[in-house]
Amino acid sequence: MDQEIRAAVQRYVDGCAAADPALVREAFAPNARMWGYLGPDYVEMSGEDFVVNVVEPAEPAGPDYASQISGIDVTGDTAHAVLEEQGFLGANFRNHFGLVRRNGVWRIVSKVFTTV
Repeated sequence: MDQEIRAAVQRYVDGCAAADPALVREAFAPNARMWGYLGPDYVEMSGEDFVVNVVEPAEPAGPDYASQISGIDVTGDTAHAVLEEQGFLGANFRNHFGLVRRNGVWRIVSKVFTTV
């Protein structure tokens, strides 16, 4: 099961790295939400807002971009995954994803993040 969750998070990573809106949309559930901090600034948006305002205008990530899933916890059809990102749009992030499996497919339903 961890591999299915890793694959769901990897869709997000691959979509962000390639600046591919369709892949990031596939990673998120339709009503996904996110909250967090860009430096001292609090940000709240939907998954679609993230796609439109962050992913679509971005260039593909360069050679400084790296990511690692540092933890996964699963309870039934829900999961929590922690993703460390370095060099995404010039910053380093720690992302806490909430995931839900519906109709056999894992998708990100929430993202809580901060720059580190």
